[in-house]
Amino acid sequence: MTITPGTHAFYDDWAAHGEENPRSLMSTRFEVSFAPGSRVLDVGCGKGRDVAALLDMGFDAFGSEPHDAMRARALARDPRLHGRVAPAALPELGQPFGGGFDAVVCSAVLMHLSPPLLPASLRAMAAVLRPRGRLLTAVPEMPPTLLVDGVDPDGRQFANHAPDHVARLMAELGFDRLSCDELVTSADTRWRVLLFAR
Repeated sequence: MTITPGTHAFYDDWAAHGEENPRSLMSTRFEVSFAPGSRVLDVGCGKGRDVAALLDMGFDAFGSEPHDAMRARALARDPRLHGRVAPAALPELGQPFGGGFDAVVCSAVLMHLSPPLLPASLRAMAAVLRPRGRLLTAVPEMPPTLLVDGVDPDGRQFANHAPDHVARLMAELGFDRLSCDELVTSADTRWRVLLFAR
């Protein structure tokens, strides 16, 4: 995925000045979604808070992040992340850290993919999973009135991918949707967390 200039500029600023809670809302799903000690890849790990949370919970966690400044912040936040965060992007994810993961986490990433790139990106994440692997992803739905030519008010490339559409694409890859829950946030954007298993 080529990061568009507006998206890149947003994450340059976010890397330097963006404030995050110590734990993401997604992190509350990890222990109920994955077997203890699972090998987990966080695709689009940003500043690394979910990789750190997964390590705290006893998972063998790794991350991929295409944005240089975000990746640098991830490595600076926790010495345990050194050697565990790679520069990779969807859909050209490849096999970071040799693949063979029990689970993939992908939060706040898919919305930056244009609709034509979504199927290949889901295939790429499926390809790093072991036969009984799981995928946990959070997809947002921003009010369409806030999107202009596929760009959100912050200047980022942004596409709403309906959970049912994501589920259909995952079914074509042999995955069942185990759950679809809503994250409660204060923003206008609606977030759904989907868990898939093969």
